[in-house]
Amino acid sequence: MERKKFLTAFALVAAAGPMIIDSCKKESTSTSTSSTTSDSSSCIVTATEVEGPYPYPGGELTNPLERSDITESQTGVPLTLTINVVNADGSCAVVANARVDIWHCNKDGYYSGYANQTGILGTEDYTGKTFLRGYQLTDTSGQVKFVTIYPGWYSGRTTHIHFEVYVNSVLKKTTQIAFPESINSAVDTSTLYASLGVNPLTNSEDSILGDSATDLANETVSLSGSVSAGYTGTYTIGLAL
Repeated sequence: MERKKFLTAFALVAAAGPMIIDSCKKESTSTSTSSTTSDSSSCIVTATEVEGPYPYPGGELTNPLERSDITESQTGVPLTLTINVVNADGSCAVVANARVDIWHCNKDGYYSGYANQTGILGTEDYTGKTFLRGYQLTDTSGQVKFVTIYPGWYSGRTTHIHFEVYVNSVLKKTTQIAFPESINSAVDTSTLYASLGVNPLTNSEDSILGDSATDLANETVSLSGSVSAGYTGTYTIGLAL
């Protein structure tokens, strides 16, 4: 898979270095229901994916938005993600004080911070907006939690979320996660998302996430819930430290 070039490094807001706590932390398999899927990610090195065209303007380390709830005024199906960061080369030890950045499009397929985005609903300008972006530092359990909405989609891509992980201000992982297609379809046909309709592109047809079936399985997040109640999920990002 293509590895992004990291061009700029700035000082991390947290002065303390990461703590690696020896605890073999694996994802549990969810109970099988119509709205629950298994999370294949565990203690492996997460595949690297391209950063994409809409990172935080100026670079993720200039992003001042340290927050758990990144929703702002955006409407959509509620989504809560717990992210575990582990050292996959170190017996699954959890990594504390790692910076985890997240960003994704809104229900209509547009990103904050950029102009001239042409989507199915037309061209939009969200320059200066910061919705659906943020970062957190992992706690002593190697975890962060983000409250957001289920992403929409845009032409040429399946539904996805971007992540970057920094340790001591050094970029250690750029990746993206996908969602179960059955849940994508349920969300895409729900009231708030219906203007886009169902994405004709499957996860395996995605030019970025679909180039390896093994990686795609590991990059598909486990979710439980429903359109009416919202979804929750967990995902483990494995680093090579």
